[in-house]
Amino acid sequence: MPAWKVLGENGPVFTQPPHCPNPDCPHHTDGAKGFYARKGSYRTKHDHQLVRRYQCKKCGRRFNSRTFSPTARQHKPEVNRLIMGLLCSGVTMRRAAKLAGVARRTMERRFRWLAEQARKAHEVFLSAEGSKTSYVQFDEMETREGSKLRPLSIALAVRAKTGQIIDAQVATKRCSGHLAKKGGKAHPDRVDTREAACTRVVESVRQVAKPQITIASDEKSAYPGIIKAVIKDAIFVPYKSRGNATAKAQAEPEEGEDFEIDLQKKAFDPMFRLNHMAAKLRADISRLARRTWSISKRQRGMQDHLAIYIAYNNGYAIA
Repeated sequence: MPAWKVLGENGPVFTQPPHCPNPDCPHHTDGAKGFYARKGSYRTKHDHQLVRRYQCKKCGRRFNSRTFSPTARQHKPEVNRLIMGLLCSGVTMRRAAKLAGVARRTMERRFRWLAEQARKAHEVFLSAEGSKTSYVQFDEMETREGSKLRPLSIALAVRAKTGQIIDAQVATKRCSGHLAKKGGKAHPDRVDTREAACTRVVESVRQVAKPQITIASDEKSAYPGIIKAVIKDAIFVPYKSRGNATAKAQAEPEEGEDFEIDLQKKAFDPMFRLNHMAAKLRADISRLARRTWSISKRQRGMQDHLAIYIAYNNGYAIA
């Protein structure tokens, strides 16, 4: 951490300004020694901390020691950590705003701010040497925006050893099954972007991949081509999906046999880490629950919520 920066309760606090915040000032890119003059101080209302004021000698721009902090201009930065925990614990945005004691407009702004900070922290994680791995599990899960006639797909990659999420990208898809006809009539121009989302996730995997990387997934025919196009030397290991077989066995157990208990004791799930993470997402993100009145109105909101959850799950200190 630089000498002019110290870590406070609500993020980094600058004891000395690193440069002038005015982009048109010569000292914006290179803060020469003594480019500023002290212009008093004030105390914040929420925690009564002393904040010093400065003025650039070249352009006259005034600023303070919190100007360069991520929480600058926030009146209640202390609620960021609480909001992040609530949003990643199955609480809706409206209920999180009530529990945190903030207005809905404030919650919406903090939601977008947390998502932006989470993406920055995740970029640092992907470029760190300690995040390198040789084994990743990859698959997709489904949800919706607005209604079942506008389904979404989430491409998900998990580091199997630690349970860290490497990436999660939201994509639009068309309705299938008994809703295909109705969905096609209601939204005829809906585009399937699942391949592009899977490609972005595999590109993130490439950033953390060791020279020899193994990617495990199910037997979907499109996955080998997507993975090989991004990571040429990747080893793809497909596993047969257990979902249909498990459902059939539970629906028609043999006479005198408690198949559900036997399945829990004996069955081995080679994709356990990813399936477990998908179950956690369903439980911890209110808009992903299968039977809920809380839904995503827009795809962007789902992507932002996933970014916040990735930071929460991976343990990034952003709030």
